[in-house]
Order: sequence, then C-alpha cells, then structure tokens
Amino acid sequence: MDSGDLLALVAGYLAAAIGVFLLYSPVLVLVLALLVSAGLLQLLAWPVLILIRRLRRKHRPPEDGSLLPP
Repeated sequence: MDSGDLLALVAGYLAAAIGVFLLYSPVLVLVLALLVSAGLLQLLAWPVLILIRRLRRKHRPPEDGSLLPP
C-alpha cells in the first residue's frame, strides 16, 4: 500500500462522513429547533404557572377559632 492508496482511503472515509452528516442534517436541525421552541414555550408559560400556584394556595383560618398557634 503506497501513500496514494492511503490518501484515497482517507478521502473516501471523509467523503462518507460528510455525506452521512449532510443526509442527517435536516434531522439535526429539526431536533435543535424543537428543543429551542420547547424552551421558549416553557419560558412563556412560567408566569402563568406562577399565577396558578398563587391562586391555588389559600390561607385557611384556624379550625378551632383561635388566633394563636398551639
């Protein structure tokens, strides 16, 4: 095996790696876009979730009618 054969072998592997990357690049872009959009939706929903938690948390009066805790 001379240097020309090794160079052709390395070039073939690089071409195959670049081809696989280009083949799957739309899938990678879609996954990244979904992650970014999920993060943005979570940031947009955060104030609403805090408001719902505050509305659900109610202060209950003491059951025995006293103002001092036991």
